[in-house]
Amino acid sequence: MTRWPLLFALLGACASEDAGEPVELRFAALVGDEPFACGARYEGVGAEGGALTPTDLRFFVHDVRLVDADGAEVPVTLERDGRWQSARVALLDFEDGCGDAGNADLNDRVRGRAPAGAYTGVRFRVGVPTPENHGHPPAAAAPLNLTALWWSWNAGYKFLRIDGRSDALDGWRLHLGASGCTGDMRGDATCTASNRPEVSIDDFDLTEDVIAFDLGALLAGSSLDRTGGAPGCLSDPNDADCAPFFEALGLPFGDQGAGRQRVFRAR
Repeated sequence: MTRWPLLFALLGACASEDAGEPVELRFAALVGDEPFACGARYEGVGAEGGALTPTDLRFFVHDVRLVDADGAEVPVTLERDGRWQSARVALLDFEDGCGDAGNADLNDRVRGRAPAGAYTGVRFRVGVPTPENHGHPPAAAAPLNLTALWWSWNAGYKFLRIDGRSDALDGWRLHLGASGCTGDMRGDATCTASNRPEVSIDDFDLTEDVIAFDLGALLAGSSLDRTGGAPGCLSDPNDADCAPFFEALGLPFGDQGAGRQRVFRAR
């Protein structure tokens, strides 16, 4: 009887070793060259060079890969931690509870394991994988049990949530998620737009570089002072205000084709 726990421990250790060496990807949130701080006022942003006071900034990532000098990809096996990561999804959190829907805890790391090697780049997708995107948050494993990032009306998660206030719009927000979703949302769901940005960063040093999320680059070309619908963008395919945000994230929108994202970069 007593030998089984030891056997399971040995099997677990072997599985951990088979997954490779520890990998830690560090993220940072910026507004241009300034560090992001929840509740701080940033001026000279957006199409009109206005001001924004952000009160939320969180996003999910999945499908994390390392890239070697030949362009070959190696998947990173995420480590479950019961809070920020499951086996397939990680949550980055840069708000500190300054808004109504936030919390005090922060997370700026993605941790996992990958085979030993010389890697020169990193790739990942923003968002929640399709199989996990349409479920029931209270029954989901962390980090997908966070109801503040659940879109009840859209039957899916907010892949990226940014809330704030501009001088003209007190309830400005950008909520990115899949759109045009139909089905029973319990394993049978189809969406006309997946809206999961693919991020590829070359010349990336795993030991020294940080993956920067630049809110200033995301806002460039977007209005913070006027709106054709909801204040900001809620991923409505009929809301023209979403077009500049989608373009910055490298996503197609309407007749606008997908380009290369410019929000994430090495730092």
